[in-house]
Amino acid sequence: MAAALHKMRAFSCRRRNEDAFTLIELLVVCLLISIMLVVSVPSLRDALLTDELKATTRKIIGTVQGLREEAVRGQQPYMLYFDMEKKRIWYEKDTEIQQDGYEEKKTKTSIQVPSSVRTMDVWTKSDGKQSQGTAGLWISRQGYMDMTVIHLTDESNTMSIFFSPFLGSIKVVDGYADLE
Repeated sequence: MAAALHKMRAFSCRRRNEDAFTLIELLVVCLLISIMLVVSVPSLRDALLTDELKATTRKIIGTVQGLREEAVRGQQPYMLYFDMEKKRIWYEKDTEIQQDGYEEKKTKTSIQVPSSVRTMDVWTKSDGKQSQGTAGLWISRQGYMDMTVIHLTDESNTMSIFFSPFLGSIKVVDGYADLE
């Protein structure tokens, strides 16, 4: 009887060991899940949670910074235009005014604003606030520009972008903000 009981315990212990996971197996599975999450979460976040208003704000800031740098590097002024009806932003390289007064325009590049985002208005120190049509922003060959505020909105949010004339500093504020 004791031998039979001992055989049952040995069978029972062996059976329990075969049904369970080892610590190594659990660690390997956790490691694989962690690696898959690290790889997939950033792309999922970008695909599912892209905020077009913030993306447009970053695109405008990058464009202005790039134009200021290009103006200084090439010693060439630029015009940056905001078409509020067609939801389009583009810039052109301005060359020197020729002796006969003809101003030549070159290098036209366009950025399409997403359909959910709207440019509410563009305020410059020299031209004031413009909320319809096309607003222009001149960037000198030294990278200087007027003090400028651009207001963007989508269905639920508004952002204000402040561009400094000389320092190249940019301030972004949630909501509609004017110069104080």
